Amino acid sequence: MEYDRIKKAVDHATDSHSETGASVVVTKDGEKIFSYSAGLRDAEKGTGFYEDTICRAYSCSKIVTSVCVMQLMERGIIDTFDELAWYIPEFSGAYYLENGEKRRSPPIKIRDLLNMTSGIPYPWDGREGGEMTTKLWQKVDESIRSGKSMSIQEYAAEAGRCALLYPAGREWMYGASADILGAVIEKAADMPLDEYMKANVFDPLGMEDTAFCVPTEKRDRLAVLYEGAGDTLKKPDYVNLCIYDTDKTPAFRSGGAGLFSTAADYSKLGAELSCRKVGILSEKTIGFLQKNGLSPEQKSTYNWDSTRGFGYANLMRILDDPNAAGLLASEGSFGWDGWTGTFLLCDPKERISVTLFLQRAGAGTTRLSRCVVNAVYGGI
Repeated sequence: MEYDRIKKAVDHATDSHSETGASVVVTKDGEKIFSYSAGLRDAEKGTGFYEDTICRAYSCSKIVTSVCVMQLMERGIIDTFDELAWYIPEFSGAYYLENGEKRRSPPIKIRDLLNMTSGIPYPWDGREGGEMTTKLWQKVDESIRSGKSMSIQEYAAEAGRCALLYPAGREWMYGASADILGAVIEKAADMPLDEYMKANVFDPLGMEDTAFCVPTEKRDRLAVLYEGAGDTLKKPDYVNLCIYDTDKTPAFRSGGAGLFSTAADYSKLGAELSCRKVGILSEKTIGFLQKNGLSPEQKSTYNWDSTRGFGYANLMRILDDPNAAGLLASEGSFGWDGWTGTFLLCDPKERISVTLFLQRAGAGTTRLSRCVVNAVYGGI
């Protein structure tokens, strides 16, 4: 594989101040074959960004949550057709609003959570009923700030009393489904989400720097989160989705956005999902993760720029049209990104994974992520 082109893509992004710092790790056949980092994790102190720089994973956390659900499915504990209310009884009366009137929703299924078709929104969605969820997230945030944080179970129970934005199963909408799944995992496995993830994912894969917090002894490796880059660089004056830089495991264990990790650690997850080196999931389950779960009707609302050319299922995008996606990766490659620019793509066909970590607020899927992926495949 030619590596210079990957380095040049990363260097161009940091030298041009499109990104402040970045780290890339590529695995093949379960082994790391390339890593490269450039730029700064702290622009004020001038400290470098490396593959062991700890980052806020945000929605890349969803990949781990999906893996946990798949494990419980393999063990016959969770069925994707289970009703959510069996785990979180408050969802037994799930409803949505139409012209101010309550309408009963069909039962929300676990597969609705995995496919983001549950109707459970993130805060600040302007559609009818969304203000209830916004108030709930404000309540979570206030509880954390007061030192008496709501737990993920308490959040899920209160979410069950809020209006959905549409009847379950009608459309795709990016929302809080993964956070609700975190509460489901706790109920199904009968253990806290952080403990389940550590015992069943992080420890088996050797992901020593991945957790819902950053211990004091590791704080010097935590990257600063910035908005913009270069001349527009600044620290955000808000906290997104109640994710605080805590040194202890929070009560609000967000399966949708709460993990901290490093490019080195997440590449181990990528290696596992691309070739099953350790075997935390079966070969059939990896195949399951490569299949679209949306109906044509649901897919009509799956229309972000970053989802063009992709199907969706199990909290991840699945590449089905490389041309539309602008990627040279194999069909069936899957993964997701995070609000801070964290990114993972897993390709079981080529047994390759690509991990890119940034720390830029609002980044999501970036130009750099596409350039790095294409440089990897162009160099094969």
